Amino acid sequence: MSFRGFKLGRLQRKVLLVISVIVIVPMLVAGWLAAEWVSISFEKRLQQWIVDAARANQNWLEAYQNDAVILGRVLADDPAYVGRLERDPAEAIPLPVQQISQKLGIDLIQLYSPEKKLLYSSLPMEVKTLWERGQTEAVLKVTRKNKTMLAAVGITPIPRQGKPRYYLVLGSLLGQDFTDELAQLTGLKARLYYREGKNYYDLFSTPGQTIALKHLPASTLARLEKDKKPYYSLEAENGQFRGLYTPIVDPTGRVEAIMFSGLERRGVQEVLTNRVTLFLSISLLGVIIGGLAGLLLSRLVVRPLEYLRNGVMQLAGQNFSASVPVSSNDEFGDLAKAFNAMAARLREARDEQAQRFQKDKLTAMGELSASLAHEIRNPIGIINTSAALLDKPDYAPEKKAELTRMIREESLRVATLVQDFLQLSRHRQPAFAVIDPAQPLERALELALAGMPAITVRKALRHQDAKIQADAGLLQQAWSNILTNALQAMKGKEGKFWLSSGVENGSVYLSVEDNGPGVPPEIMPRLFEPFFTTKEQGTGLGLTIAHTLVEANGGRLEARPPEGNGARFVMRFPVYEAMEIAP
Repeated sequence: MSFRGFKLGRLQRKVLLVISVIVIVPMLVAGWLAAEWVSISFEKRLQQWIVDAARANQNWLEAYQNDAVILGRVLADDPAYVGRLERDPAEAIPLPVQQISQKLGIDLIQLYSPEKKLLYSSLPMEVKTLWERGQTEAVLKVTRKNKTMLAAVGITPIPRQGKPRYYLVLGSLLGQDFTDELAQLTGLKARLYYREGKNYYDLFSTPGQTIALKHLPASTLARLEKDKKPYYSLEAENGQFRGLYTPIVDPTGRVEAIMFSGLERRGVQEVLTNRVTLFLSISLLGVIIGGLAGLLLSRLVVRPLEYLRNGVMQLAGQNFSASVPVSSNDEFGDLAKAFNAMAARLREARDEQAQRFQKDKLTAMGELSASLAHEIRNPIGIINTSAALLDKPDYAPEKKAELTRMIREESLRVATLVQDFLQLSRHRQPAFAVIDPAQPLERALELALAGMPAITVRKALRHQDAKIQADAGLLQQAWSNILTNALQAMKGKEGKFWLSSGVENGSVYLSVEDNGPGVPPEIMPRLFEPFFTTKEQGTGLGLTIAHTLVEANGGRLEARPPEGNGARFVMRFPVYEAMEIAP
């Protein structure tokens, strides 16, 4: 018996067979039990999550009503506002009231007489149902421009004590924006079915179409209308979702609408709730684990020798990042530990030497750039003064225009050089703050891609809520230099960016890769050297400045081999951990 690259002896084959049987047979038994338990448990957790999210949707609806009630009470207790109503009910929404209602999302303001006769309405619409006596909150069905909608309102009598002279009705119309807000709030698909006769219709899910609620059996719909309690379904909306149908009751106690909150049936949850699929997955995993376990144990001695050989070969090729996994606590393990310690010491020595060399170069470059910047400022002043003198009428217009253009171009070029030199020579002290490491990158990308619709960006940010301590402005500038180089390299083709992040060994890394022509391996060690550039026009300071800014913030900028054909740059920063002060 043989595999690619190695052969198995008789003893190794026996170990592989025994271990596979020992692992696979119990795995099949445990797989069925685990599939049963996981599917039931996960289904219950999904149901509880959907129920809680649907309750949050109801709370969101109640928040509209609470805002309306609070604003109504404030207005009812204001004598100046009440006096205005007494003089002219048409002044129910003066400018201050309009501004406050807009900020609260209240777009419907109506004033009624004690007999519930409409005196004023901020929107031309017809209210299908009215509130009952003593009711302060309601969900009313309204019609506006022959379109049926729902309105969450608060009813406030004026005055609040004694016999009312007016009823102030404030509310918000519930439409497509409302269901979109619910979806963003809970992460679930939200639909709102309003009632028309004995049927329920959804106007918001598909613009321009009215979709009838035909997914619920007649008995279930009747129970919803009778008990007025939510109904949970595993096969909701024609089997596309698992979700909860929540009845919305009008002032008369009749179900006037049904709110649906559901989770689409796809992805991992379908695997974890399907017993057969889960059992087959666990069984397949058991077979793989059994085979791998037997194979690994059968090669317990051969594999450590291969690790050591590969590590020595990498170290001989000056790859000081090479390491050997410590797979045992015997002589092989001691050899692996000694090798790793030796590689670590060599790597530290190399990094220390490279950092010292880089700092020396940057110091010399800083002195040079400061001197150059001082010398260049004088010509800039002379050029600008000359441009001002050209405004005199003594010069021919065509000569003035040509001289003005040339002077401005040279001024702009020299000013750019001055800015780069000064930025490199001055080591600006970062204003440290605890920030999201992806924030400067995303901001720099947004500014760099402004007006460039042909650029495609794909993100895989997996650093979760890890934070770093750095100056966001300086890091944004560093990313801007890197992105500018990438955009210039991708000029003339359909550009793409791949953004990724994660946490490794207590550090946050952020990576940007493009699909440009890439960086030849022979010049990668010189990318961060001052004045080094492969472009026909350029100062060669962009990446040097980016490297300096990242180091000033306690990070490290690296040019890494890309996964594709472009260039890839990685920034690494220590994860910020807040220190707890003992009382």
